[in-house]
Amino acid sequence: MKVSDIVAYKVITANPEDTASRALKLMYENNTSHLPVVDDNGNFLGMVYAKQFLTVNAMPSSKLKNFITKTPLLNVSDMIEKSVELFMTTGNHVLPVFQDGKLYGTISENDVILTSDFGHATVDQIMSGAIVVEDQSTLSNALSKMRRYNISRLPVINSTGILIGIVAALDVANLISVPRERASKSPGIGTAVAIRDIKVKEIMRKASSVEAGTKLNSLTEKFRTTDEVVVVGNGRPIGIITPKDALELILPKRSEPSIHIAHVDEDNIRREIEEQFSKFLKKIQGKLENVQLVMVYVDKHKTHKYSLRARTITDKGIIDAKAVGYDALSACKELISRLERRIKSEHSQKVRNKQHRDPNRSLPWQE
Repeated sequence: MKVSDIVAYKVITANPEDTASRALKLMYENNTSHLPVVDDNGNFLGMVYAKQFLTVNAMPSSKLKNFITKTPLLNVSDMIEKSVELFMTTGNHVLPVFQDGKLYGTISENDVILTSDFGHATVDQIMSGAIVVEDQSTLSNALSKMRRYNISRLPVINSTGILIGIVAALDVANLISVPRERASKSPGIGTAVAIRDIKVKEIMRKASSVEAGTKLNSLTEKFRTTDEVVVVGNGRPIGIITPKDALELILPKRSEPSIHIAHVDEDNIRREIEEQFSKFLKKIQGKLENVQLVMVYVDKHKTHKYSLRARTITDKGIIDAKAVGYDALSACKELISRLERRIKSEHSQKVRNKQHRDPNRSLPWQE
């Protein structure tokens, strides 16, 4: 299948001289978290994303030209597999599509999900742990969690832990993009001052949810209207699925465990991380766990710190971990250490459950 088969060719665009406030209003009104930016001659300049405005000290009157993100370009003749690779390696959830050198439309992760077959895979195999926020919590607290964990949405729970809604970056960005009285002289978009007195329950929306054990194929249609599905057990959030989580399952399969590294432009950093994870996989593969795929997401922050997140897909499900360091290599080593501890812990639990059969059995790393 080609990109041209699923491209969205009706595209709402913004101008580099537009304000952040106008862009966020356009996003909210059209239920989209991104906008292509084109100049007065229709030339594509890049993309802007709602999430960007939550991580910088921007004012509603700030010009979009200061927030444009360069993205890879797709052609209408490209195969869908190329878009999947780019979604995973760049971290972008929408990419521009060109025809004859001109912007033709866009393709999103959701578009690809709607045309994919996930076989017998269940939500439990790909979901990430749910980081939640209570409905009585302030939006400043919700925003702080989004920044800390580098995520774009939070399931909302009541005082008994039951899922009652969800709040996403676009919901928050739309609210705080409107100028209002502030206690500080110049806080911008995304500051706690602007939103400190507003409760999460005032802007949350209805959450799309499924029970644990649900087949992935049965819920893909939900991604036509939402960017996340919350997995619940007895009404309580136990995980969350985004299109990117599902796309991990349709990456090209290899005979050996594959390592995919996202958000990294520097070749030397990419090589270092890949080398460290290759050693790690050789150490555990077939002994502690049977790994099929490792996704490593790398983010460099203005504090000069690196935060790394790994999702390790095994034949039994997902094992993930996060770590922070002042350089990518130290963060990677800490990440692998945490991941190994988690894998050992889960493996030990499996062994203990079988110990009554062979009480003298030793653990693999003790042999």
